Amino acid sequence: MFDALKPVFASRTVWANIIGFIAFLLTSLGFGADVLGDQGKLADAALAVVTGLSFIASTAFRIAATHRLA
Repeated sequence: MFDALKPVFASRTVWANIIGFIAFLLTSLGFGADVLGDQGKLADAALAVVTGLSFIASTAFRIAATHRLA
């Protein structure tokens, strides 16, 4: 059973999506906005950038993997 999960967690696409989803959740929940005061906007912007870049990376990794198999 765990042998089937190993390839999934070895995938750069999966990890990029996990990171993007976590950053999205943190942004959605308002992480850092109240705690950091004026720096809350910076934290929100940084999480938004991480979210966007991770989903761009996952797309690039998926395209690279598809071309490798062809």
